[in-house]
Amino acid sequence: MLKFFYSTGTCSTVTHIALEEAALPYTGVEVSWSRNVNVDELAKVSPLGAVPAVVIDGKLLTQTPAILEYIAEAAPGKNLLAKPGSFERLETLSWVAFASADFQKAYAPIFLARRLNLDDKAKTEIRKNSLEKIEKYVAHIDANLAGKDFIMGKLFTIADAALFTFLGWTTWIEFDTAAYKNVTAYMKRIYERPAVQKVLKAEELLSFVKA
Repeated sequence: MLKFFYSTGTCSTVTHIALEEAALPYTGVEVSWSRNVNVDELAKVSPLGAVPAVVIDGKLLTQTPAILEYIAEAAPGKNLLAKPGSFERLETLSWVAFASADFQKAYAPIFLARRLNLDDKAKTEIRKNSLEKIEKYVAHIDANLAGKDFIMGKLFTIADAALFTFLGWTTWIEFDTAAYKNVTAYMKRIYERPAVQKVLKAEELLSFVKA
């Protein structure tokens, strides 16, 4: 059985959602550095000690895009990723890469500034610059959701697991997405999915989205 190492409220939430949507059997191992929970166990299987990490038949797989592709391939009947060779597959993977790289990283300066002993002026400037990027990305997602239920159209894909998670982080930085009507409807639609509800309850993230 697949073993999944995750930490509540991190990028590993993306993988958690994908696993539940795929209905794959797995053993979840929560890691908490602040409470020193399963940190050593993670270090035994992953030299970098980062989540998400999955162990499949004794082999380690890391990095969200690779893990998501594996999950989709392991559950072909769930249609989480289009068939090999199709443009739709490439487009889905492009959205996964965008969410996991550009979008996720845009939050990093804000989170880091909160932990550093910086003056208010510096924190304000950091927040301003980061919010400009985040707003640009949210607007980009909103434009691409026009007339769609999900980012690829009618079907929920692994890209939606990633976009939903990082759009949800706007709640933590008090960035109001209400003006983005497509995003608002999209977030509510995904929030209400049974698999997503299961993950948000397990990770105590039901307030993750203003629904």
